[in-house]
Amino acid sequence: MNVLRQKWSEGRAGIGGWMQISDPLTAEVMAHAGYDAVVIDMQHSGTTFDTAVSMIRAIELGGALPVVRTRANRADEIGHLLDFGALGIIAPMIETADQAEALARAVHYPPHGDRSFGPRRPALRFGADYPAKASETFVTFAMIETGKGLENLDEILAVPGLDGVFIGPADLSQSLTGVPRPDSDDPVVVAAVRTIREKAHAAGRRAGIFCGGVEFARAKQAEGFDFVTLTPDLTMLAAAAKAAVTRAREV
Repeated sequence: MNVLRQKWSEGRAGIGGWMQISDPLTAEVMAHAGYDAVVIDMQHSGTTFDTAVSMIRAIELGGALPVVRTRANRADEIGHLLDFGALGIIAPMIETADQAEALARAVHYPPHGDRSFGPRRPALRFGADYPAKASETFVTFAMIETGKGLENLDEILAVPGLDGVFIGPADLSQSLTGVPRPDSDDPVVVAAVRTIREKAHAAGRRAGIFCGGVEFARAKQAEGFDFVTLTPDLTMLAAAAKAAVTRAREV
């Protein structure tokens, strides 16, 4: 069973890592850290498709679920990533029901979708009957990160074939307040985040959110979010490097 689905069946939230560094070894290190899933961020990194495939393998080797935040809501890219082992898709900037439906159709085989047949790695992992059970092997999130997406949330949540929605707080904050803050405490953003979670659960869907810091992630879990991602690898590297240099100069 997909590890996030397993967590949800147990009434627990999944905890994810977030990768902006385009490197398979780093991906394996992240996976070994104990995350349930590790998200490869292709939208805001230099990660190419070939590198993403190597990172997917490394994440699996490290014992975590490989998830990809795609560069865009494009069926060709989404299908290609699934064919080479992605077990989770997060599509950015979903603002309408039509866009959400396009995402759903991209991940599922007919008759529920339009995904073209060619499961290169999944066929090795799941066997010859993969097409019949493909939809059970991965999870799919539509990102809600703009005021327009928030306005159309009810219609987006009504689209079949998606596991849930995933909040991009920085873009949502920028769209609603003009200031891009990942862990915003602005009342407008806080209310929007709560609304998205509550409406997702009322519709029988899962709610996920990107978290800039651990305490924010803990708070979101306590509020009932089903999937939280922690501080990105690049941010942690920068903070650790700065701290080390600062400490070394204290002589």
